[in-house]
Amino acid sequence: MRTLIVGALVAGLIGAPAVAFGAMHRVTIALRAQNGSGESGKAILTSEGAKTRVFIDVEHAPKGVAQPAHIHEGTCSKLNPKPAWKLKPVKGGRSTTVVSVSLDKLLHGTYAINIHKSFSEIKQYVSCGNITGK
Repeated sequence: MRTLIVGALVAGLIGAPAVAFGAMHRVTIALRAQNGSGESGKAILTSEGAKTRVFIDVEHAPKGVAQPAHIHEGTCSKLNPKPAWKLKPVKGGRSTTVVSVSLDKLLHGTYAINIHKSFSEIKQYVSCGNITGK
């Protein structure tokens, strides 16, 4: 009986770091200014199991303007115009959204985070970063 209990405890301890690591796995993506906007920064993608938390932090964003943001299939140089996942608008240079896609899928696909100038000027891109973990 004692061997069974010790074995269960060891198995639990061995499994714990893997679970903790998966919950803490994160990647930082550089967001580069586009079209002379001067808006550059980073996006931090954090694994939350089957979902991913996307935190955007952009410098030189306009005050008082909500800027649409999305994850698109493709790269910054060749985006699929239809967003794969919508992100909360960037306000004051920041945004946080949890999307229903795993970080693993994002890192092993071809995706980019794109920020638009405003809702009224949605076709003008101000910042973009390729999601890559390769």
